[in-house]
Formats: sequence, C-alpha cells, structure tokens
Amino acid sequence: MCESTAYLVSPEGESKVMEYVVNIIPKDDKWFLTNILGEEKTVEGILKEVDLLKNKILIEKKPS
Repeated sequence: MCESTAYLVSPEGESKVMEYVVNIIPKDDKWFLTNILGEEKTVEGILKEVDLLKNKILIEKKPS
C-alpha cells in the first residue's frame, strides 16, 4: 500500500494532520484529504512537498 502521512508545516515545525492518506484533492488554497478508512479533513495552505519514498506530504501553513 502507498498510504502517506500529511503534516502541516509552520514556523514552529511540523504537526501531523492525518495518517494513511490515500487521496488528495486541491481546491483553491485548500486540500481535501481522505484516509484509508474514509475519514476526511480539509487543510488550508500551500503544498510544499510530496515524498512518496518516505510516505510524507507537507502542506505549508499560509502566513496570517
């Protein structure tokens, strides 16, 4: 399986948003994440990096 973990990146560091992410849908500055269990979360920010070898998705928090 190729599930990844999504993290929100801020000046304070990385905070885990969701594990086992299998689907990402972009819309404007929002990312709609779905995990293997069908749970959904919406994250606002800019996609910074997707590393499929490390199963890691980084979304950078927009400055206020």
